[in-house]
Order: sequence, then structure tokens, then C-alpha cells
Amino acid sequence: MCQASIDTEWWGDLLEAHCDDGSTTLAIKVLCCGGSTALDALEYDWPCGFASFEIAIWNPERLWFSEAELTALADRLGHPVKQIQAHI
Repeated sequence: MCQASIDTEWWGDLLEAHCDDGSTTLAIKVLCCGGSTALDALEYDWPCGFASFEIAIWNPERLWFSEAELTALADRLGHPVKQIQAHI
């Protein structure tokens, strides 16, 4: 990919359209260079994830899980996990 910055308004509109049309793929064509990629392959300046489910913890006593805890969770689920902190 060309590594150009993508306008966040364009990204937001694209993400909303992707969700609304029931798309089962994250494949996109970027405006900057017309290249084909996927939403989860873009380099984000903030933590971002795309998933079929989430485990949400509200008002935790601490900020982050350790790498060992994430590895144990991934092993139990049988799939890699990614920790994303959100302030809602």
C-alpha cells in the first residue's frame, strides 16, 4: 500500500456502509491510490479491532491485562485476542 493518510470522515462513512449492507468481508478499495486492502490491514493511530464478538469489562480495577493473561484467554478461546481500551 502507499502508506498515505486516510481521511477519518471517509473511513467512518465506509465503516458505516460496510455494517449497514451486511458485508461479510473487510475488503475495501482505498481512495488515495485505488489499492485493494482490508479494514483490519490498515495501520491505525489508535487501537482498533474488528471482531464477531467482544468481551467487555466495565469500570475495571486496573487498566490492562498482562500478556500472560491474554495468552491464557486466547488459548481457552482457541483464537488470538487483542486488547482495546475504550473510554465511553
